[in-house]
Amino acid sequence: MNRAFRWMHRWLGLLLAVQFVLWMASGLAMSLLDHEAVQGHTHQAPPKPDARTWPRGLLSPATVMAGSERPVLNLETAWLLERPAYRVTTDAGVRLLDARTGANLEVDAATARRIASLDYVGPAAAAAPVLLARADTEARGHAGPIWRVDFPDGDDTTLYVSASDGRLLERRNRTWRWFDIAWMLHIMDYTGREDFNNPLVVMAAGGGVWIALTGLWLLVSSLRLRAAASPRPMAR
Repeated sequence: MNRAFRWMHRWLGLLLAVQFVLWMASGLAMSLLDHEAVQGHTHQAPPKPDARTWPRGLLSPATVMAGSERPVLNLETAWLLERPAYRVTTDAGVRLLDARTGANLEVDAATARRIASLDYVGPAAAAAPVLLARADTEARGHAGPIWRVDFPDGDDTTLYVSASDGRLLERRNRTWRWFDIAWMLHIMDYTGREDFNNPLVVMAAGGGVWIALTGLWLLVSSLRLRAAASPRPMAR
């Protein structure tokens, strides 16, 4: 039985050692990367207080809710650049309505590019926005459609703007992408990169505990064998 335990301990330990190295290396990488850069603050325009006042003579929230074809789950005031709007959430998703007319407001490519440019402070101009039908890996966690706006600066900055309501969703750059790879290796979620409780990491952690326990058992067993095999002094 000891031989089987030693064989399993040796080869499973070898496999887990690779993951332990990845855990330590990815943790070190994440700790060394600049947190401000990872958060996308490097080229972010400083926030300004919104001094705009909500205009008078606009449609009331009650009127907007009454005119909705679907039950309204949430309604809030918003601005699409300089236009006052209502952000309406129903079971079909989120949409923007013109607060003056009640018409749907479209977040087109030009609008998305302007929204991204207002949030960006850097040496590059915004490239042509690309419409994504659904979020890619960098904008995971958000519902599509989404505009991707790239800035060809030294950091490969990318901003993601919601095509539904014009909100700026994410700020990404080269540093964040390196962090994301390290995070993926650290939590062993190679698809969604979000699930810290995925089966792989649970199995690896459980295997590590098993390696530690069997190592202690084999150590104690080896000490007992040595003690039993060592010659005893002859009685006089």
